[in-house]
Amino acid sequence: MNEHELRTRIKGLLHSQLYGVLSTQGEGGLPHASIIAFASADDLSSLVFATPRNTRKYAYMLARDRVAFFIDDRRARKEEIMDVSGLEAQGRVRELLGREREDYRGIFLARHPDMASFVDAPGSALMRLSIERYDMVDHFQHVLVLSVGTPEGPEGARP
Repeated sequence: MNEHELRTRIKGLLHSQLYGVLSTQGEGGLPHASIIAFASADDLSSLVFATPRNTRKYAYMLARDRVAFFIDDRRARKEEIMDVSGLEAQGRVRELLGREREDYRGIFLARHPDMASFVDAPGSALMRLSIERYDMVDHFQHVLVLSVGTPEGPEGARP
């Protein structure tokens, strides 16, 4: 599969799902997973999501900005295991502020219009995951890798 075909498959999977699992690293290095609503940038460079600031997830992201995000297209039917595709996105996350927040707010709400009051609540943060790489798995063990960004410094990606 060439890069264009892989990008098309990744975009298709991202656009077919509304929710995914965000993995952060907590105290003592323990992993923490959370279900989140998300939207993706068309160029595959980033994902955007909202979260309350008073959560472990938010505190963990502030302490350690490297995260992983996972989605798949399974339907809980064991006979379809070879047809399931899973996608992990790895990168750095940061809170969006000012004009950039407004731009990404539009992307997120285009996908999740029912979440406007949550996104706009004073206690909510709009977050951007700057993607460094995607790992797509299909046919149970076939792994395809797409690098889309470069690892950034400890403060996370900047536009």
